[in-house]
Amino acid sequence: MKSIELGNAPFSHHLIMTAALPGTPADANLRQHAVGDRIECVSADGAYGQGMIGIHGIQQQYGRLDFPDGIGRVFTGGQRIVFDYHYLNTGSQDVEAKSALNLHLTDEGSIEQIAETFAFYNFTIDIAPGARGSFTGECQFKQDVMLANVTRHTHRWGTDYKVWYSGGTRDNGEPFWTSRDWEHEVDYAFAEPQLMKAGEGLRFQCDYNNTETHRLRYGTQARDEMCNLFGLAWDAAGARTLPYQSCSITWVDEQGVGQSANAKGGFPKPTPERANLCIQGAAAQGMEVTECLECQCNSCADVLIQCTADPDCKAILDCATGAGCGNQSECSNVCQSVLDQHSSGIGLVQQVNACVSSRCKGCQ
Repeated sequence: MKSIELGNAPFSHHLIMTAALPGTPADANLRQHAVGDRIECVSADGAYGQGMIGIHGIQQQYGRLDFPDGIGRVFTGGQRIVFDYHYLNTGSQDVEAKSALNLHLTDEGSIEQIAETFAFYNFTIDIAPGARGSFTGECQFKQDVMLANVTRHTHRWGTDYKVWYSGGTRDNGEPFWTSRDWEHEVDYAFAEPQLMKAGEGLRFQCDYNNTETHRLRYGTQARDEMCNLFGLAWDAAGARTLPYQSCSITWVDEQGVGQSANAKGGFPKPTPERANLCIQGAAAQGMEVTECLECQCNSCADVLIQCTADPDCKAILDCATGAGCGNQSECSNVCQSVLDQHSSGIGLVQQVNACVSSRCKGCQ
């Protein structure tokens, strides 16, 4: 495949195309549905589990992605593809949600390397009613890659959006791209693909103007916000495929920069007083004080206390705990109605999950 076209009807918010790798849990889960089935979900990854790969996405009515010579994507006959589309009808008449995908094919022998999409998610955003907010996060690449483009994704309260290089000789404190329109100025393509060495990455800042009477936090509904950076990359050493490069920003360091769970030493350790408060609170709710609970409180008390004090986060956490689901895909399916109703707690739940999974192995 040499290029991709995506199209949406009016009132579209976004279209994200993904595919399931054959033989993965996501592929098996998708094959339980008939082609053409419509399933409500938070995301394809969350609904179907490990094995979903990005194809391309837009938040306008039309978008096209052309690959450089020798670079492309490969899909196989019978492979399952998911349309993840979101429409918001702000008019007074019914609208028909239509989304389309065109794949422009080429000779397989002309594709030397397979490009992959990556996603950096900043789950820490939180803007008070009537306030402005600015949130910066960074992620690093796990190996040398060639970077073709970057794409912003915020909702309608997003104002300026900036991207810098993080690490290496190009880390000079000056953004290489500033977008001022969340809906129409969303893509930046480099004149030539950029070499990003392992350990180097991208820092991005999302600014917001919350004109609402409720807090804006990371969530999946129209009443929520997002702070995401997407991009397209391939292996810099010439390997045909590129391993997973995406990351989730779930805590903020002393400089005010959001980091992934294991970056810079990971989540700061809570004080003994906060850890004890977490353990006592859990015991007061009738929970057994196990070795896992002590680990969670000694490592993640701050974010756990914040979650249990938040109605939306606590509702999602209670559903997952009560259902006893063992992974994100299973929990997303079991707790879909709770996720929809309490979507502004999703970012905080992601912070809890990231802390617990990184600090207390085997304790979910």
